[in-house]
Amino acid sequence: MSTATTVAALVLSVSAISSVQAQQPAPTSQSPEPTAASSPHQRDVTGRQSTEAPTGTSTSPAAASTPHQQEAASEGHGGRMAMAMADHEGADPASFVKKAGEGGLAEVAFAKAAKATSQDPKIKAFADQMLRDHGKANDELKTLAQSKGMQVPTELDSKHQAVLQKLSHEKGTEFDKAYTKQMQMDHEKTIALFRGAEQSKDPDLAAFAKKTLPTLTEHERMANSLPGASRTANADSRDGMSR
Repeated sequence: MSTATTVAALVLSVSAISSVQAQQPAPTSQSPEPTAASSPHQRDVTGRQSTEAPTGTSTSPAAASTPHQQEAASEGHGGRMAMAMADHEGADPASFVKKAGEGGLAEVAFAKAAKATSQDPKIKAFADQMLRDHGKANDELKTLAQSKGMQVPTELDSKHQAVLQKLSHEKGTEFDKAYTKQMQMDHEKTIALFRGAEQSKDPDLAAFAKKTLPTLTEHERMANSLPGASRTANADSRDGMSR
């Protein structure tokens, strides 16, 4: 074979190979896998990037970053649950009479403790108001319930008895703070209970709840202005989450 023929054949072969390579699809880029990294250090970095999830904020007790925040989140959640439960119970006549009766007795008992223990004029004045207003509401509820053949509690339940026992161990400003916080929490729950009772299927109980609500909201306003009061009953929990 002549030299010219050989050169021509080589040129044709090279052209054919180039044409085939041009027709092949370009390799696609892929996310790096830890096993594909070229060194142990690269594999370690790639592995961390693939498993680490972005951090976010959460108000759940388990997601809080400190024990204080976990406790605060739990208290806030518990407060909201208690409010929802009170609203639901208020709509049921029997539950409303029971809960409103227990709460009314507790307010009177706590007020008597405040008058006997506190030295603060504002606390004493508030306690006097509680005795008058809740004493009157308790009598009205008792008369209304008995007219329907329903029984109203006549003594403190175990939960409120425990609160009263705890208050009895406090003195001075510590008592004032404990009593104030209890009044804030109690009136938030009581207002929720009475708002639920406005939707009661018993029209007389619904009317009683509607008539009593303005007094309860005024009590809450007064409690929020007492010495050592938080902005609301759950303010401590929200402040804890913000710190």
